Amino acid sequence: MSSREMAELTGKRHDSVKRTIETLVERGVIESPQIVEIKTATKTGTEYRIGKRDSYVIVAQLSPEFTAKLVDRWQELEAQVAAAPKLPQTFAKALRLAACSASAKATCYIGIISGCSRSTGGLLNVSL
Repeated sequence: MSSREMAELTGKRHDSVKRTIETLVERGVIESPQIVEIKTATKTGTEYRIGKRDSYVIVAQLSPEFTAKLVDRWQELEAQVAAAPKLPQTFAKALRLAACSASAKATCYIGIISGCSRSTGGLLNVSL
């Protein structure tokens, strides 16, 4: 999550959020975050990329009443990641997935062909 998102969630100014982050890093409460340079049409600025644990700490420091919004936002982000299709992580799993896919296609084709043969007297009429 970015420091800019945290500012929007809490209704605080982005520079104030960045100062809070820097103070918490100096105190050793949170890890030093990744800094990302953001370029707009008129100026260049920076924002921080914050991990889950540290974002809770920062928002609790900035605005305890908005901690629930932060929890909700993290749940949305995690749901997006969970909804993304997963690639097989091993060769064996990839082969199983390919076999299942081929089996499903074959079953589908068999159903199509058997439906055609019943309705057309065994002839498969394909127009291209």
